[in-house]
Amino acid sequence: MFWKRMEPVTDTIISDSNDQRKSYRYHFKNGQGFSIEFKKKKVCVLNISAGGIAFNNKGFHQFDFDYIKFTLDIPNFKGDSTFFAGLRILKIDKNNICHSLFEQCPLEQHELIHKYVLEMQKHDLAH
Repeated sequence: MFWKRMEPVTDTIISDSNDQRKSYRYHFKNGQGFSIEFKKKKVCVLNISAGGIAFNNKGFHQFDFDYIKFTLDIPNFKGDSTFFAGLRILKIDKNNICHSLFEQCPLEQHELIHKYVLEMQKHDLAH
């Protein structure tokens, strides 16, 4: 009917993604992610969010758990950027990528990751 006003398509935000994590994440370019130690093996982080990280599988299994600690190099941040939490592998996908979740992680640590993701995104946009 002509008197009903339709919503413009440009005002609609569509999220067409198979992403299962609910946090914004930062994807590192061409293997430029930092390294962490998980279950006594060095792995390179592929992406990071306040919910967890992803990395290549090096013989790990679903639900493997370890405590991790690393220091984030956060642009424009003067405070302590050391991160410490438990990490559990939730899923290993068909490409042999481990998708993990931070556990026993205080709010301050989640906020540190949020700050890191935001600053890295801003840095990428500027360069």
